[in-house]
Amino acid sequence: MATIVRREDYFDAALAILATNDHAGLKQARLCSRLEVTTGSFYNYFDSWGQFKSELLQHWLENQTLQLTTAARLEGSMPRRLQLLIDFACNLPHSAESAIRGWSHSDPAVHEVQCQVDELRYAVIAEAVTPILGPQEKVEPFARTALYALVGYQQTVPLQDVSSLRWSLDYLLQTLLSRLSADHHLPPASDTRPAGPPA
Repeated sequence: MATIVRREDYFDAALAILATNDHAGLKQARLCSRLEVTTGSFYNYFDSWGQFKSELLQHWLENQTLQLTTAARLEGSMPRRLQLLIDFACNLPHSAESAIRGWSHSDPAVHEVQCQVDELRYAVIAEAVTPILGPQEKVEPFARTALYALVGYQQTVPLQDVSSLRWSLDYLLQTLLSRLSADHHLPPASDTRPAGPPA
């Protein structure tokens, strides 16, 4: 059996297990079997299963939210920033995130991190659209709607093709850009409006 794996390999394997077996299937034995390591290898990195779970959640928070939102904020153009956020959203590990959302209903520690993730994702959307929508009472419904599109997609059973999520988010973006065009008397961006929803 292979004995040399990185700490990150455990997190990647755990997300893969979550994607196919849900959170109830994430067990130490299955994790070690997937990586072809012994439990001794696991304990070289983690003192306990509880520590592993905590680090897994922080790994997910860092890699699938904090790094992505930081990268998006480096884009100065609002339309390009929003398009980048759509790309990020569509490339998330949706099956694993769906399992984590289910897990959060029964585990307070998972619930806490899930709330952090959702609020950070909401915040970066709200920040991006504020220059167009202005007042908070207009920004919040738009940002929440975009977040709800992602959350709703991830809760669909069975999970649909990601093109349906992309269409929904593109539609929201084009609606926003149409408003910007109207406010500034610019030609409408009809050539980039998404086609009809996927079948």
